[in-house]
Amino acid sequence: MVVRPLLLSGWLLAAALPAAAQQIRSATGPAPRPLPAAPRPAHNSMAKSTTPFNCDQYAWPNHPHPGMKSYCASVEAGTLQNEARQAGRPGPSAEVGVLPALGSAEAKRTGTACIGGQAFRRLANGWEQIAAPAGGWLRCRER
Repeated sequence: MVVRPLLLSGWLLAAALPAAAQQIRSATGPAPRPLPAAPRPAHNSMAKSTTPFNCDQYAWPNHPHPGMKSYCASVEAGTLQNEARQAGRPGPSAEVGVLPALGSAEAKRTGTACIGGQAFRRLANGWEQIAAPAGGWLRCRER
């Protein structure tokens, strides 16, 4: 008769182990969900150049229609302004100025320079971006 209580207690122990394991597993909770991927930044056509359409190629000797360069410039300006508005960035100007390159003697003399296609004015403690009269920040080309 001594064997039967041990056998009965073994069955109880075997029956209780899965329940204990389930309790331990459920105490940890569900597996954590992976973090969502970071949103991709908005496309920036001006990342390499402030004049990505290169409208100078449509000047009169290269293109038969004399208004093609101005048409290209207006389409380019509209595209860049809409893209900046959609991305929540300040918009560029429609006009493109010609300024001296940063570090040149003329830039030091005049206090203005074209840095990465953006017009800047020299201040006592650094540089400030130049706003265009028609609105937006002034785009530029180096001389």
